Amino acid sequence: MVRRRHVLLIIWSFLLSYAGIGETPDTIEMRLQGSQGKARMELLNKLAERYREESPERAISMAKEALVLAREANIQEEEAKALFYLAEAAFNLNRIEESLKYYLLSAEVKKIVTGAESEEYARMIGDAGFCYFSLDRYQEAMDLYHQSLEISLNNGYEAQVASMYSNIGTIYVHWGEYGKAIGHNTLALEIDRRRSDSVLISIDMNNIGKIYEQWGKLDEAIVWYLESLEIARRVGNPSMIAVRLNNLGIVYKMQQRYEAALDYFQQALELERQEGNMVRIGRRLSYIGSTYLDMKNYPSALEYLNQALPLLAEMDLPADLARIYHAFGSYYLATGKFTQATGWFSKSLDLAYQYNLKPLQIGNLEGLTSSYEGGGDYRSALKTMRQMTGVRDSVFTRESNVRLAEFQARFENEKIRLENEVLKKDARIKRNWYIISGFIALTAVVILLAIILILRLRSRNLHQEREMAREKADRLQLELELKNKELAFKAMSIIQKNESVAGVLQGLEQAVKNGESVESLNQILESLRTTDRDISWKEFEVRFTQVHKEFYDKLNHRFSNLTPNERKLCAFLRLNMTTKDIAAITHQSVHSINVARTRLRKKLNLSNSDENLITFLINL
Repeated sequence: MVRRRHVLLIIWSFLLSYAGIGETPDTIEMRLQGSQGKARMELLNKLAERYREESPERAISMAKEALVLAREANIQEEEAKALFYLAEAAFNLNRIEESLKYYLLSAEVKKIVTGAESEEYARMIGDAGFCYFSLDRYQEAMDLYHQSLEISLNNGYEAQVASMYSNIGTIYVHWGEYGKAIGHNTLALEIDRRRSDSVLISIDMNNIGKIYEQWGKLDEAIVWYLESLEIARRVGNPSMIAVRLNNLGIVYKMQQRYEAALDYFQQALELERQEGNMVRIGRRLSYIGSTYLDMKNYPSALEYLNQALPLLAEMDLPADLARIYHAFGSYYLATGKFTQATGWFSKSLDLAYQYNLKPLQIGNLEGLTSSYEGGGDYRSALKTMRQMTGVRDSVFTRESNVRLAEFQARFENEKIRLENEVLKKDARIKRNWYIISGFIALTAVVILLAIILILRLRSRNLHQEREMAREKADRLQLELELKNKELAFKAMSIIQKNESVAGVLQGLEQAVKNGESVESLNQILESLRTTDRDISWKEFEVRFTQVHKEFYDKLNHRFSNLTPNERKLCAFLRLNMTTKDIAAITHQSVHSINVARTRLRKKLNLSNSDENLITFLINL
């Protein structure tokens, strides 16, 4: 969702630096040389303001010097500015904890200078709330947003009110309370409509569309995105138009309406190319490539992914690179090139671990499992499957703990709020405290029951996933063992055949030298045929056992007195082979097979029964 705070910061930055309009950073730096005291402090703050986004480290250096000078001269207005620019620059460097510290210090100084009801103070604590939000400390962010909202409502700061409604809505999205999120963003939209701010109206509508998208109500999301797109087109902002086109493409892709999705992605790509934004061009190409991948149009998918990769790699954006590496892995997995798939999934997994991208960690481990399995490397497949289960377990545990902490914090805040309201009441309505206490207790019970239900459902799902993973692991292990046994048997068969052939050849050579009769030579050849039949039977028996292992186990358990030839006959009959076929395979007469079947019926206690022998063996 769009961060409304950036719009407000642009406005405030304009108000703080109106005196410097028209000056370039180079001009200001020339004036800085040789300056002293208050003049130097003001110039340093101006440069910190200009450099906070394009060169945050330089901004921090200049703001720190301005802060020292402001404190020495006890000029609190310039001190507040220096602290604010330190916070901004630290935030742009993703040093959120440091940024939070400076925002809070700046807010305290601004409170002294302009008062606790000033718009500047309300904005400052709103910015500090955004830092808490960025640190996933949602309840603390919510507290500061509400504090800023209350000041702004009391004093008619409509822009700040709309901003706080939008930010509060974003927290409700993270808490899964989509209805409340829609409600707060609708309030922001109403304010911006009253103020006739088309840019913010389009942003509000886009935010509401994004909430519906995350809620899974995709048709509603499309309606809001289309209306937001229409306003963005009237405003004539290409960047805003491209973002909304891309959002529509994402929703249509989620609905598997791929042709419509591609059309919107292509429109967004064309606008980004006109604007020359390489990062966004790379992202749009990546979306198009992943859409073709879902469509199983692999040549087109590879074409667009190859175009996106160098653009994203040049900008060195870890999250984007991790995602496109995963897309390449998915492409090679789908096309059966398991070695290449393993390489791409591994590269994506390294970035996902480095930057703690949990969903991508799980996705890449799942992809690696499939790649190793497809390539026959069952040991590695088993290893990555266990890693994936571990990551899923850790995500589940963390989400459960965070969810529990959020419920507890929100319950405590609600309890405190209600208690304060009761203390302000007249003594005549103190009895209502008991009703409210009962309501609080009931609310707590309902919340705790909801938490227990959620945890139980997730625990059951997790248990099922573990069981499925364990079964798959056992299957992989069994397949590996069977492959090893088969390889070992084939090796022994080759050795035995070689030994048999060598023995026969030696016998033939000796017979020829000794001038033995044709009958002797025929006996040697018959020996070779017998050996080959024995080896062929053993190979058949191994493969039969792999498919019908339980049959042999039951047969040996119930009828342990069967001879090897009788067990062999049972195997042929279990396959529903005719007497004629069995005679041909075993090189025996049909009469001999019939006699053997009669003896077998006796041993299986079927002599005085009308039960069919083959049916009995099949149902064993």
